[in-house]
Amino acid sequence: MIGRLWAKLYRTFAKPAPPSPEAANVSSPGAIASVPAGATLVSPRLFELAEAGDVDAQAALGEHFFDDRKENYAACYHWNERAALAGHIGAQGRLATIYHEGLGVDRNPEKAFQWWYSAARQNHHGAQLMVAAAYQTGTVVKADLMESAYWASLSYLNARNNTEGREWANAYYRSVLNKLTEEQKTQLLARLQRQVKQD
Repeated sequence: MIGRLWAKLYRTFAKPAPPSPEAANVSSPGAIASVPAGATLVSPRLFELAEAGDVDAQAALGEHFFDDRKENYAACYHWNERAALAGHIGAQGRLATIYHEGLGVDRNPEKAFQWWYSAARQNHHGAQLMVAAAYQTGTVVKADLMESAYWASLSYLNARNNTEGREWANAYYRSVLNKLTEEQKTQLLARLQRQVKQD
């Protein structure tokens, strides 16, 4: 994603400049500020692309503002929601976390699960791990060890090229797998093989 975004910015990249005071102000009580006051400097061109509907730019801004500083919550939510609604997988995972943690919004486990599930279906290994956890604990959905094992397995398989993600997925995958009977493991393997053939 970042490579594609930088390719778009390459010809028109401007030196970072502070956001205009107008951009940092909220014009009405219900409006969301695109750029929070005191924000880290970001290329104005990135904001232009995002405002024009460029999903990669929206996701990049969503990731940029995704931190634990309260002054970034509104911008983080705004840009991640726009990109998530347009189908960006990473933004969907971040939006799920925003709802799960209540970062500038009311905590909403149902919405968190919905966004994680959407990203998980698109092979986001972190989201798959969260879906597996929800099925194991029965959070928002009915507890289902086989469903948990399925999503944990997919997370493990999809995290192959991500060292940190692979470590997390491996630990969770093994803990869930150890709870299955041999028959359940056989059923899980068959389901995973069918999934691989579909992909």
